[in-house]
Amino acid sequence: METVEIQVVLTEAAVAEILDAITHTSARLLARDPDAIYATLKQRRAALGGMLELARRLNAHRLVRALEVHADALSLQIQAL
Repeated sequence: METVEIQVVLTEAAVAEILDAITHTSARLLARDPDAIYATLKQRRAALGGMLELARRLNAHRLVRALEVHADALSLQIQAL
């Protein structure tokens, strides 16, 4: 069986749209259960780890950077609690 490398080309608009969806999901989850902010932030940070791994494997460098920025923001929120 032959393996084929997947190549993904993401435009700036696509990266912005993906990050917007991820950011809105994070905000929605945090608003849904304000008593569990710490746990929700930790779960979102873990989920972003998986997204980052996938983006790295796809060599989607612009998406990787955008996800890293969001992950860093979540980490800062976690530290502030």
